[in-house]
Amino acid sequence: MKSKTELNNTYWRQLKDKSNIAGISLDETISFEDFTIYGDRLAQRQMSMFKENTQQPLGQSSVLDIGCGIGRILKPFSENFDSCVGIDINSQILVAAKDYVKSDNVEFLENDGLSIPFKENRFHFVYSGGVLQHIPEIGVIMNYFNEGLRVLKVGGVLNFSIQVCMTIRQGGLEGDRVGAQVLASDIETLLNKTGAELMAIYFDDKDPVPHYNIVIKKGEESQMLENIEKRKSDPFVIDPHSIRKTSVRTGIFEDLPTYSKFRKLWSGQSNQRVTFFDKKSKSAFIPYLKYYGKSVFRLVKKRA
Repeated sequence: MKSKTELNNTYWRQLKDKSNIAGISLDETISFEDFTIYGDRLAQRQMSMFKENTQQPLGQSSVLDIGCGIGRILKPFSENFDSCVGIDINSQILVAAKDYVKSDNVEFLENDGLSIPFKENRFHFVYSGGVLQHIPEIGVIMNYFNEGLRVLKVGGVLNFSIQVCMTIRQGGLEGDRVGAQVLASDIETLLNKTGAELMAIYFDDKDPVPHYNIVIKKGEESQMLENIEKRKSDPFVIDPHSIRKTSVRTGIFEDLPTYSKFRKLWSGQSNQRVTFFDKKSKSAFIPYLKYYGKSVFRLVKKRA
């Protein structure tokens, strides 16, 4: 397992030579104005997913952004949620985030790259976008899913974006920012072990680099325990036909002058193959179990 320092140095290496915005967008030609507009529009898409899967009013809710970076999503979140928290492993980017967002209802914290520094039942919503796809170890990725559920309030909703075109379970082998492959079987194991409910999986079929937004709801403890028992004999399986096609990134950048590289990518490259439903190798499952057990124990109380 990589240490926080190794993760920090690997993921944020470009910040040493580039602007904070370029460190997020990976494109030094994008203007501040276009960067802000893109973030506002992307946040609206994410909030629409929240609204489709809960009756909880955003204006009366708290939200956590995991891997918040400069606060591109938190800035519009702060205008719609009652309170917001962003966590990231890089202290430098968090200083920039505080300058970028400048909202009284937003708090930024540095985390350890593995866990969420809050007690159980803290947030109505937990979000992470453009982050998990850069984490090289599947155990760490799935621990964030477990940690996200742990800090959710009952009835709370988690919305995590993952890239679903990875081909190698161990990330970092194809480049510093290429994370581990996440499979349907990983999410199924999460749901079967925690008793949480899969509400939806969203997919932008025009995205040349395929992403899924995984939306999960945390239920009452009694219901989750009941689900765990049921799923021991009848495990939950994700139906590939249940994936919802929707515009996530499509339609939010095409009119932005400095997003020319994005437009070229969208128009000139065929979509990569979705590998989410590929089979899992046994050897890749070992580190997942190492992290998985800790969070499940904290999420669901041990039964007598």
